[in-house]
Amino acid sequence: MKLIKITILVFAAIMLFSCSKQRGKETEKVPEQKEGKQKESLNSAGVKEHGAELRIEYQKPRNIFKIEKEDLNNDSVKEIIVLSVSKDTADKYNDYYNFDMIEIFSLDKSKGAYLKILSDTVDYSKSCSFVSMNDDGKKQILLETDFGGNDKIASRGMFVFAMNDSGKVNLVKYFDAGAPEIVDIKNDGKKEIIVSDLFYGVMPAVNAIDFVKEIYKFEGSKLVEENSKFGDFYGKKIEDLLEKYYGLKRKVEMGMQPVNMAYPLYREAAEVIVNYYAKGDIEGMKKFWNEEKESLRRNIPEDEFTDLNNFISKAMPSTKNA
Repeated sequence: MKLIKITILVFAAIMLFSCSKQRGKETEKVPEQKEGKQKESLNSAGVKEHGAELRIEYQKPRNIFKIEKEDLNNDSVKEIIVLSVSKDTADKYNDYYNFDMIEIFSLDKSKGAYLKILSDTVDYSKSCSFVSMNDDGKKQILLETDFGGNDKIASRGMFVFAMNDSGKVNLVKYFDAGAPEIVDIKNDGKKEIIVSDLFYGVMPAVNAIDFVKEIYKFEGSKLVEENSKFGDFYGKKIEDLLEKYYGLKRKVEMGMQPVNMAYPLYREAAEVIVNYYAKGDIEGMKKFWNEEKESLRRNIPEDEFTDLNNFISKAMPSTKNA
């Protein structure tokens, strides 16, 4: 009887020790699995600038696209700009853009650390550039966007950010289309943003006229449309277009077959008109139309003439044009 009791006690002790050991193994495994999953779900990077370290971490599927360092306000201290994206990289139809969020970190010298001063969504952004628009050493952040598609004027836009005197970064302007470009029109070291548009009229998309609709300049911390200050830019363009129009008009009136059969005269006249309109030269547009409308009435189809006349009427609502 005693032997049976001893056997039972030994067996129970073995079972208890075995269960305890198994539970111990399971307890040890949990932290390892949890830590591994956390590491796998993070996308991170470390940056060091001016002796300060910045750790950037995103929970997947957000990934870091690029990290830039730029002195935005010309104080000899670089800001850190982080561009990131959250998208299914396996989707082959989204390769027309690279990132959709921007974050900017500025050095707090009193704390010896970089602090976040901007976090903003910038959907469908393709590229990032830093340009001193006023040639004063201060740099604006220009993010080109692309919504996809074959028509760059309709699908490409731009975010414009700038740092103000208090060290804050603000969105100055957002262009959802127009394929904005940075140019120095007057070659004076001060750059402009030109924004294009399309005039379709009665034409299919393939024949649409592209023209510079708006010209923007930085005035202080604001981006201001100033087409009227670029009369020479539009004047040279209009001069070339008028030469083209009058040359084709002579051929049409002589009964010669135009080389380009796609809306001859209508397209050339429309291009002159929209550039006068963009320039803000309503009197010049009115003069051209009054001189040419009877010739156009004779030489182009009625629907084309009506379309041009309607455009002029909207530009000069108080004037009878036909």
